[in-house]
Amino acid sequence: MTASLSLGEVPVIIEKCTTSSRSAAGRGRAFVLAAGIVLALSFAALLALSSVPRQAQAVGRGIVDNRLEIVSGVEPAEITALAKEIGRQRLHAKWTRVLVHWARLQPNAPGVSFADDADGDGYSDSYVSELKAVVAALTANGVRVILSPTDVPVWASDQALWSSPPSGWGPGYSPSYAMDTGDPTVLQQFGRLGAFLASSFGDAGAYLECWNEPNTGGSFYPQRRRGDRYFGLRVYTKMLRAFHDGAKSANSRAVVIAGATAPRGADDAFSTSPRTFATYLHDHGAARYFDAYSHHPYPWAAPEKLPPNSKQTVWLGNLGVLLDLFPNKDFYLTEFGYGTASPTLLGLEVSKATQARYLRQAYSLVAERYPQVKALLWFMVQDLAPTADRLGAYMGLSTVHGVRKPGWFAFAGGNRLSLNAPPATRRSARFRVSGILASRAFGALAGKQIMLQSHRPGQARWRMVSAGPTRSDGSYAFRITQTSTRLYRVVWDGVCASARARVRTP
Repeated sequence: MTASLSLGEVPVIIEKCTTSSRSAAGRGRAFVLAAGIVLALSFAALLALSSVPRQAQAVGRGIVDNRLEIVSGVEPAEITALAKEIGRQRLHAKWTRVLVHWARLQPNAPGVSFADDADGDGYSDSYVSELKAVVAALTANGVRVILSPTDVPVWASDQALWSSPPSGWGPGYSPSYAMDTGDPTVLQQFGRLGAFLASSFGDAGAYLECWNEPNTGGSFYPQRRRGDRYFGLRVYTKMLRAFHDGAKSANSRAVVIAGATAPRGADDAFSTSPRTFATYLHDHGAARYFDAYSHHPYPWAAPEKLPPNSKQTVWLGNLGVLLDLFPNKDFYLTEFGYGTASPTLLGLEVSKATQARYLRQAYSLVAERYPQVKALLWFMVQDLAPTADRLGAYMGLSTVHGVRKPGWFAFAGGNRLSLNAPPATRRSARFRVSGILASRAFGALAGKQIMLQSHRPGQARWRMVSAGPTRSDGSYAFRITQTSTRLYRVVWDGVCASARARVRTP
């Protein structure tokens, strides 16, 4: 067999798009009729042709947009467009997470007035307006919002900790130092924050995550102190109770979510393993203070793989160690992802096609293996550009310049890839294989690299025949020859594949 371009054997794992395949007009009508019969007889066959795997429909798909939750604030003019990208017009996500920076929301101690608090409630009027605009735009696009407080204000910080910073920290206050839970006013105000979030956003305030990655020193320091190996956990348990009681007092339907733990920890001053963290809450009766649990299972391998040290690390592969501790609680995986460039911050660096493939595999795995998990949130929509004071992050589904990666289309679904081929051809005669690639969000897709693959009847392994980009109208065409009967398909690596077409050579 010869072709215009031969790239050898390429093993790819794909799932079917909404597809079509036609060898000729009569054969096409027969194919459609046969497909209709099969679809009528089997609902599973219908799901197999869907752009979203059958298992993935059972777990809520979510995504986080860092641009909607940065501490410096979001430009009001950008909120609508960012929410539309997440919601039903583009990515079709059902969930997102928005950080609430407590230090920005309540910069001063109770009773201390400031210019941006005209109503005297202690909260920044401009930030409250920003949060309400963000939540309203997201909910208008069919997206449920999980609100997650973070950043301890200077007045609520435990100043006794400031004199012993971790390596690399400067002297004085940091929003990552643990709050002073020995001060009743601090706990009362944290409970009041829970009440504010539970009552200020309508139904959108129903999902409240108590702190972001409280098992890491970057968000909550220290985790342990000399003579007190559970310092951070004791402080967190007090926080959780105050937050829970405040939220429930304002909205009995509020879902308080504990955890939001980072994927690994060393059980030292700077980090606690997610397993140790959850076990402490379980053993100390803290389950009464939350309705659900969350975790960030960033992997350093394929989604189904086990971590090399399950005592310190929890990925998707061993998520059961947390689920088993709280078998009657719903779980939310509020950050997850694979980066496509270094540094990834968290998780494994992979190619863009592998990012798309692992994304689909992760949603299928979670739905198939972990029915307790109600939502898995990808982090994040767009790569984060590096600046003078931070590293870049490349786990986005689009680049820093807004170019959508294959993972964007794998997440959004609704992709269509057709395949037209003749029913038969003479030995070594050149013939044409063609079709169109399109998506639900954008219609015809130009410039996407696709691959033509084939195998002989009775074989299972697909081999590369040719490859090339789609044209400006989303179409493609390959001219090839064969010496014996073959089956063909076209693949957008990592995203989807066409139906198969059989071309006979008598």
